[in-house]
Amino acid sequence: MKHLKKIFILVLALTFVSYAQKNNVGTSAANFMKIGVGGKAVAMGEAFSSISDDPTALFWNPGGIGFQKNTDLNFSNTQWIFGTGLNYLGIVLPFEELGTFGISINMFTSGDIEETTIAKPHGTGRVFDASDISIGFSYAKQLTDRFSAGITLKYISESLALESSSAVAIDIGSIFIINQDYNFRMGVVVSNLGTDMKLEGLDLATNVTTDNSKLVEAELKTYSWPLPLTFRVGLASDIISTPMHRFTLAIEVNDARDFKPRESVGIEYGFNSMFYLRSGYKFNYDEESYSAGIGLKYYIESIGGITFDYAFTNLNNLGNINRFSVGLSF
Repeated sequence: MKHLKKIFILVLALTFVSYAQKNNVGTSAANFMKIGVGGKAVAMGEAFSSISDDPTALFWNPGGIGFQKNTDLNFSNTQWIFGTGLNYLGIVLPFEELGTFGISINMFTSGDIEETTIAKPHGTGRVFDASDISIGFSYAKQLTDRFSAGITLKYISESLALESSSAVAIDIGSIFIINQDYNFRMGVVVSNLGTDMKLEGLDLATNVTTDNSKLVEAELKTYSWPLPLTFRVGLASDIISTPMHRFTLAIEVNDARDFKPRESVGIEYGFNSMFYLRSGYKFNYDEESYSAGIGLKYYIESIGGITFDYAFTNLNNLGNINRFSVGLSF
C-alpha cells in the first residue's frame, strides 16, 4: 500500500504539470511519438491505456506489462500520410520474482524528399530524408493481484538532412483492476516527460557579409522545444464474458501539453478467444475520427501463440491509414 500511495502522488504531481501548460499548439518536438502503434489499440480508437495487454503496452502504458505472464513480441507497421511510415517493435520479458522487463523501438521514416532552395524552388536534383527513433527500456511490477505499475526510460532522436537532435524521457503508468468479476480496470499514464530537443548540424553553417563587405562564417540559430508531454486516463470493462463470447468497452481522456483534452471510445468483440472485431471513435481531433479493425489469434504447439491485427483509420482530408501488427507469445 505504501508503494501504491507513492505512485499515485507522483502521477498526480505530473498531472498538474500537464494541466499547467496553456496555448502550446504546435510547440512540441518529436511529434512522431503521437502516432499510435498496434492494430488492436488503434482499431479501438486508442482507448487502450486501461487495457495494454500486449507488447504495445510499452508505448501506451508500461504498467500493463506487469500483468503479462508470457514472453511476447509484437511488430507493427503503419502506412502514414504522404508516403511516410512508422515501424514499432516491442518485446516483453517476464521474470516471476523480479517483475517484467520490456524493450521497444519506435521508428519513423519519411522516404526521399526532394531538396529545394530559394535559388532553385523547383528542386536542386538532390534528395534528403527525415528519420526519428525512440528506444525504450521498461520495467513493471504487479504489486498486488489487482494493481501493476511500470516505468519506461527512453532515448529519442530526430534527424533532418544533416541536422539532428536528441532527448531522454520517461513514461510512468499503472493499471488498477477495480472489479475482478467484470474485469473493470483503470489505467493512468504520463508519457514523454523529459528534456527539450534542439536541432544542430552542418546545414546550419552559413556565410554573412558584414557592414564593411567582409564575408565571415556564421551559424543559424535554432531553439529548443519540449517533448509532447501527455496525460491519459482510461477505463475498460468486459460487459460480456463467457467461454465463447467477450465484449469489451473502453473510454479514455487524452490531455496533451500542446492541445486541448480529447476523448476516445473503443469496443472489442472476441469469439472463442480466436477472432476479434474492433471499432473506435475519437472526439475533438482535427482530422481523426472513426477506426475499425480485426484480429486473429491462434496457438501452434511447436511455436506458441500467433496474433495478427489490422486497423483502418480515417483521417478525413488526409486520407485513410492502414496498420498491421504481428505478434508471438511463448
